[in-house]
Amino acid sequence: MRANMKLGHDVSESKSRWPEITDDLLEELESWGIERSLGKIPTEQLAIFAHSCYYDKSATLKCMDTYYRMRRDVPDFFKKRDVLLDHHQQNLKVVYYIELPKPSPEGYRIIYHGLRNYNSSSYMLNDAVAALLMTVDSNLYTEGCVPGHVFLFDMRGVRPGHLLRVSITNLRRFFEYLQEAMPIRLKAIHVLNCVWFMDKVLSLVRPFMKKELFDILHLHTGDVSDVYQYIPPECLPKDFGGRLDDVETLHAEQCQKLVRLRSYFLEEEQLFRGYQSVSSRKSTAACAGTEGNVNGRSDEDAAGEDAG
Repeated sequence: MRANMKLGHDVSESKSRWPEITDDLLEELESWGIERSLGKIPTEQLAIFAHSCYYDKSATLKCMDTYYRMRRDVPDFFKKRDVLLDHHQQNLKVVYYIELPKPSPEGYRIIYHGLRNYNSSSYMLNDAVAALLMTVDSNLYTEGCVPGHVFLFDMRGVRPGHLLRVSITNLRRFFEYLQEAMPIRLKAIHVLNCVWFMDKVLSLVRPFMKKELFDILHLHTGDVSDVYQYIPPECLPKDFGGRLDDVETLHAEQCQKLVRLRSYFLEEEQLFRGYQSVSSRKSTAACAGTEGNVNGRSDEDAAGEDAG
């Protein structure tokens, strides 16, 4: 990446809090990116990768490979990340996104997501996921390495018609990215206001969830106070008996932040488009008549090789 591309925090903050983020590890990760046409990845981003994988080099490189490969190859989620475009603006009228301003007592950052417009015909899964991933990126841009993240999903207003708007292919891609590429320590997913057809929802998503992810899924069907043992009221919006501003106000602030980060999102998008994994470089060489990938393996199959 270009040397002038910066995140909204300094790597020194992460290194002072997490001494396992060493210069040697960051240099190895930087070299890996340069070898794969990513240029100089911001040191802050490298620290985020390493921290999310508990400083395991092999796991970090595998995460980075999946992260950049999917950003290059899944345009439904990662192309035209300009929040001012019409389809993003329309989506922000339909769905709420919030980085809740107060972390949990454990220091976990909480990402809230719920419906703003209950009309299922207005819901577009691809746009909803794209904005959710931008919200997570926005949080990492500002906060850097944190003890963990919690997702708080509100199902109020979800109807059976929303399930008909779901693409199985992109649902699978979302869970692949969530479990293999998202550079966070995901501690829990809390689902509020679970719907009467929750069994249908689970049958749709369960095939794509690893046991580790399913084990941190908490479904809340009763009073909102059920979640207080995990997320206390001081960390929640007024809408849920909390002490923060209401969801509408917090969502408006989140939208403003995404606009402020517009240049960052656009620059990063241009840069990850050039990612070349080991297998893709071999394929290019083969097309040019030089030594290529004789096994014909895909990027996914070569992830282990890329991590080396």
